[in-house]
Amino acid sequence: MVTVMELIRKLRNPENKTVLQTIEVLRVRGWLEDGSLKGIILCHAHLQGADLLKADLTKVDLHQAHLEGVNLSMANLSGAKLARANMEDANLSNAIIEGVDFFKANLLGVCNLTDEQCARAKRLYGATMPDGNIYDGRYNLEGDLEFARWGRVDVDDPQAIAYFLGISLETYQRGQEMKVGITGA
Repeated sequence: MVTVMELIRKLRNPENKTVLQTIEVLRVRGWLEDGSLKGIILCHAHLQGADLLKADLTKVDLHQAHLEGVNLSMANLSGAKLARANMEDANLSNAIIEGVDFFKANLLGVCNLTDEQCARAKRLYGATMPDGNIYDGRYNLEGDLEFARWGRVDVDDPQAIAYFLGISLETYQRGQEMKVGITGA
């Protein structure tokens, strides 16, 4: 009988077809949703097109993972590391993204990503947002502010924080105006 650890190793396979088959085995055995994958390391994983509906990916390290077209509807991504992940055209409908690190992630075309979800992320510094624009700082995420302070940026100076984020002062100010009414911001 195959173990969950053997299947986790297969998730690291560079062949997308193998990874997708492994995900279905995990689903059938109930290991996709029961917490068996919590905290695993899947850096650079090839998960393109995967159906991760309701998956418990709490604290999973998906740094630089290939998540194009992935269905993450109702998935729990709390505390996950998605730095530099390519999530183009992924579905995040009702996904829990509390504390997720989206540092320089590609979120182009991501559907069902709400302001309320984004306001609960850890960091969006340098992320390409679903509309193709670079994150404008509108959520004032603690992880972004900590990163700025670490870089000795005056987080109370709009010009300095805009420069830090790599955007114009006008873009930053528009983002700050838009945050009004966002739950959790």
